[in-house]
Order: sequence, then C-alpha cells, then structure tokens
Amino acid sequence: MKSRLKLLGTVLGTITILLIPFVSKSQKAGSDSHFKISADLVSSYVWRDSLSTSSPTPNLQPTLAFTQANFEIGVWGSTDFTGSYKELDTYLSYTAGQFKFTFTDYNWNFDKSDYFDYTNSETSHRLEGSIGYAGSEKLPISVTWNTMFYGFDKQAEDTTKQAFSTYIEPGYTRGIATVFFGFTPWTGLYNNYGVTNFNPEAGKKSFSVEPV
Repeated sequence: MKSRLKLLGTVLGTITILLIPFVSKSQKAGSDSHFKISADLVSSYVWRDSLSTSSPTPNLQPTLAFTQANFEIGVWGSTDFTGSYKELDTYLSYTAGQFKFTFTDYNWNFDKSDYFDYTNSETSHRLEGSIGYAGSEKLPISVTWNTMFYGFDKQAEDTTKQAFSTYIEPGYTRGIATVFFGFTPWTGLYNNYGVTNFNPEAGKKSFSVEPV
C-alpha cells in the first residue's frame, strides 16, 4: 500500500517538475497559456457506462494540466479512500475549431507490472487515440470515436494481438440538456472481449439527459 502511494506521488511529482518550465513560460505568454490544478469528489466512478470500482464508492479525482493555446497536456487520477482502486492517466489534446484530437495513456492495473514498463506484451498501460466533433449552434450534434491501439488491450482468443477496443458516442444538445448514446462496434474491453460482432446490448450503452 505505502509503496503504491509512493509510486503515485513520484509520478505526480515528476510530471509537476516537467511542467514547471511551461508554467514559467506561460506567465509571460499571456492569457492563452495557463496551468491548472483541480480535484473532484464523486459519489461513485462511472466511466463509459461502467462502474470502475467493484461497488459504488466515493472517489477523489485530481487533475494537473498545462494549456498553451489549442494544446493541453496533463495527468488525471482517481482513487477511492481505501486504496483498493487506483488510476493514473496522462493525456495530450489539440483543439481545432469544433474538432478535438486526444492521446491518452490509461493505467488502472498497477498490480500487473512496473508503471514505467511499456513493453507491449507486459505493460499495464492502454494507449488510446480519440477524435471528437463538438457540434455547433446550427448543427448541435456531437460525436467522439475512441480506439485503444497499444498495450494491455488484447483479444480474448489470442492475447498476442491487440483488440483495438473502440467506444463511439454520438450526442445531441438542446438548450441545457444533452442526450447521448454510447456503443462499441466490435468485441473488446467494453463487452468483456466476449462478442465478435456489432452488439450495443453487450457493449456500452447509455441514454441520459445532463446539464451542460
């Protein structure tokens, strides 16, 4: 327990040190650059319509990030108060008009391997590329496509091959509400690697109204 917390502290500390030069530069660059630190406390952690912990439990979710014009680089984490669940993700995103491109390095399997081990057959990391369209006032329809392409995301029938787990989420915004529908087009993480064709029932599906 102490060693894992020490590892998380070391990673966060390293990222903070790496970001310091950018923070100093941003203070001279103007309003288009800034450094942010935030933390959310949630009653339970649900990600892409899945409960991340074994049962509903509060999670603390800190964010450390630096934004420069259309670029953002940061680290996001989540942990419950017993230490039974831990997640540490780094990301890099670029926004161009209504489009957003994101690279994310997910890790929530700290017991599998060393955090800094990125060997494809051994790593506990999952690397993902995402493309999102935010919609507009004239066309209030959004869509995101997220595909894991490296690391601990392997096919159930052949663990040497990538599963390329994919989650697609189209949405519609009207006033203060957003309606969205999430699904996976093929077998992968979102249906427990158990379906070989399009199956939103076994994959991630959600329909809800949320405040914007």
